[in-house]
Amino acid sequence: MNGVSFVITVVQRELSDSYIDFFHKHGANLVFSYLCEGTAQKKALHLWGLEKKEMQIICCLCGSEAANRLLDGLVSEMRIDAPNAGVALMLPVDGVSGVSNAQCLPEGLIDDEFKKRVEDMQYSLIVAIAERGYVDMVMDAAREAGARGGTVIHAKGTGARFGAKFFGLTIAAEKEMIYLVTSSEGKEAIIDAIIDKAGPSTEARAIAFTVPVERVAGFSKL
Repeated sequence: MNGVSFVITVVQRELSDSYIDFFHKHGANLVFSYLCEGTAQKKALHLWGLEKKEMQIICCLCGSEAANRLLDGLVSEMRIDAPNAGVALMLPVDGVSGVSNAQCLPEGLIDDEFKKRVEDMQYSLIVAIAERGYVDMVMDAAREAGARGGTVIHAKGTGARFGAKFFGLTIAAEKEMIYLVTSSEGKEAIIDAIIDKAGPSTEARAIAFTVPVERVAGFSKL
């Protein structure tokens, strides 16, 4: 299976270190984690087999075959499907900017066959990862290219024990993750603007990738 995937895992906070170790053991390099809290009501939590606890989101970018192996391992090794353990999902990525594929992912993953699977989707989620304190630089560049507001998450890389740098970023340092939803037609201009004005050659040292979005709600017009 060709392609690149964004894997998102939500687990109990006290279990997060073991999940981070699992990701690195299975070859995931660019791994970030951040704190969160569930908002589901008791009935929904019971339906999913979960209890309301402090949670941790762990996410990574990798090839789709590797992502499938990660999800298989999350079930067979980490038992994420057990009650109160957590949830995981993988999303297709249709573009990576700010870094050459040779530095992070095997070449040829985003091929014509893969692009055909996502080209009909009307919206995209842009995920930009930048040095802490440079949100304004990223957002100013994005807005100039037509982006609307974004959502900022303060995250921390998890690679201190496994290697100091990846993508030219110091993984252990705190980062800003900026999420922007845009039309698929407008994503290239926004990505180009972010990389040009806040990319690896700037103090923000941002990289960015896009995830196809099948449907949106709550936006007046993108």
